[in-house]
Amino acid sequence: MILINEWLPNPSGVDSGAEWVELFNNSSEKILLRDWTLVSGNGKKFILKDQNIGAGGYLVLKQPETKLLLRNQNDSLSLYDNQGKLISQSAFSGSAQDGKSFSRTERGTFVFSEPTPGAVNKIVKEISVAENYPVDKLLGQSIGIFDILGLALFIGLIYSFFIIVIFKKNDYLSKLFFGRN
Repeated sequence: MILINEWLPNPSGVDSGAEWVELFNNSSEKILLRDWTLVSGNGKKFILKDQNIGAGGYLVLKQPETKLLLRNQNDSLSLYDNQGKLISQSAFSGSAQDGKSFSRTERGTFVFSEPTPGAVNKIVKEISVAENYPVDKLLGQSIGIFDILGLALFIGLIYSFFIIVIFKKNDYLSKLFFGRN
């Protein structure tokens, strides 16, 4: 399968001519991209002519070749096969970071990172709440029987203290339970 793997919408310095898009072939076979179409967020199209990508290979398409102008804010890219079927898509909201490419992670999401045209993306480890803090598990140590007994004893002592204070302050209850006049 061919994927949009990385793209540079906001190169350091002048954007014109320095922008590029990288496609990646994650299959075990060479794929011919005849009449495939790359579409930018502003609707501009680039039709690939007889380019191919070897198994596990990359194809970097530079702006002078594609004539696609990538926006620095709220942009997207879509890749369609020669039958018009959407194959891969990438989009970001907000501003593109200066000099950073929008790169595919191992999970298939995209983040801004150091550009690596024609090579494996170098992504700083993604921090995922689901990875580090499972929703169905308690944080820290698990609660054991001694924790429950200790909590019950503490609640019992607090409850007893308040009962004694209430009884001592009430003359009738104090006389009844403590024999005080």
